[in-house]
Amino acid sequence: MKFLIIGIVTAVLSLLLGYFLEDWDMAFYIAGVLGIIGIVWGVLFSGVLKGSGGMERMTSSERRKESAGRTAKLRNGFLFALPNLLAALAALWVF
Repeated sequence: MKFLIIGIVTAVLSLLLGYFLEDWDMAFYIAGVLGIIGIVWGVLFSGVLKGSGGMERMTSSERRKESAGRTAKLRNGFLFALPNLLAALAALWVF
């Protein structure tokens, strides 16, 4: 939940920055880049892209704690990215 709140705060800050500077393109770019960074961060740190060596850990013999930690990293990245991507869409279409 912490990452969702941080994502909401950064999305609001990017929209406020666009509002005060009257440059909605900049708000779109800031929120979009933060959203993409959140997705890439979640995927990289979850261990999904480790290659053949990392695939050995993703089996049924993997410990529950390791699996839960990997899933939490992926979820946290997406929870951070979701409000920023929605803010980027709002800055693109509404404003």
